[in-house]
Amino acid sequence: MILLIIYKGRSTLPATISFPPHFSIHLLQSPYLPTRIRLQSRKFCQLSSFVLISGIAFIMSSSRAQAKSTSTSSRTFKPKASEVAHETKKSIIPRIQTHYADKWGTWSYYFQDPLAQVSVEPDPHANPTNFSVYVDDPVNYALHWLSHSEPGAPVAFICAANEKRPGGDWVTGVVGYEERLCRRSTLSATLSTAGPGSHTKDAYPISSVGGIFSPQVVIFRSETDRSEPLMEEQWQDIPVCSVPPVRWPKVNMTSGVLQYSFADERDLMREKITGALAICYSRGITNIVVGDFGLGNGHRNPPSEVAQLWWEVTSSGPLQGRIHNIAFIFEDARQSTRSLILEDLAKKHRKNGGIIPLALANALREPPVSDYDEFLNMFGH
Repeated sequence: MILLIIYKGRSTLPATISFPPHFSIHLLQSPYLPTRIRLQSRKFCQLSSFVLISGIAFIMSSSRAQAKSTSTSSRTFKPKASEVAHETKKSIIPRIQTHYADKWGTWSYYFQDPLAQVSVEPDPHANPTNFSVYVDDPVNYALHWLSHSEPGAPVAFICAANEKRPGGDWVTGVVGYEERLCRRSTLSATLSTAGPGSHTKDAYPISSVGGIFSPQVVIFRSETDRSEPLMEEQWQDIPVCSVPPVRWPKVNMTSGVLQYSFADERDLMREKITGALAICYSRGITNIVVGDFGLGNGHRNPPSEVAQLWWEVTSSGPLQGRIHNIAFIFEDARQSTRSLILEDLAKKHRKNGGIIPLALANALREPPVSDYDEFLNMFGH
């Protein structure tokens, strides 16, 4: 039998406890009571039972279960995203709010109309914004950038947000980036809680041009949102600006280029980008990380237009010369929003019984162009 003993904080085991010789004993100091364990084999083992005595959890699992977990032919146990969300919501976030309240605040500030609330004037004499494009996890990239920045040079992450509820459906296992980030951080808690001095207690639904700024989002899991929590000394925090992008705008193809069909939708996307950057600037942040904001299956804005909008916003208007660096970080170098839009346009033509235009047919035959490539073409490294 395997006997896993979990004890909290700096507790020590009672001297009166003795264990039968046929038990394989493992000691683990942890503030959490897990539903699974990973032994020396680094394979997960389901827990069959546990008893909690004086704050110490005695967890037993049969040797047969251990043998199965350590078998080279078995797969590593991976918890459901909903289980991880439950651990995040019920265990880790409350611990941070209780034991780290003096270090990290789990709250945010709502900007209903950023351009009306933030005072910013262009600086035409400043150096233009420096852009870079890479493949990585956006939050991990932001943390790495922050760790190598000079003191007083914060880095913020602009996150595509659900406009209706904090973190969207993060507790059910939805795999959008905001949902996954909520499962690995305190973002859901910050979005749900108005910060000290806030004039608006409830930010949802977020206005059409609004955004939410979370000064300290604590990251306690790796980029794999279903991973075990990091050691507490590895926890880090970053500012996050949550803004809902335009969702599924009407798009057409002109001379082989995908464009917004309606100027109003393009203008709205521009205003959202401007608002997000203005919020960050109002907090003294001029180094920005952006993921696939407005792209992918969830939003489907034309990638080349989105890239153009980021350039327009930073090179003219109130934010000219105010944002120093923007890094566009793509998780998947192959994601092609262009292909999704082209396929949708073709489907609509077929549904209406029409003939697919030649330009669209030719575009569908070409190799897919990824979002990463579109932004790389616009900004380079």
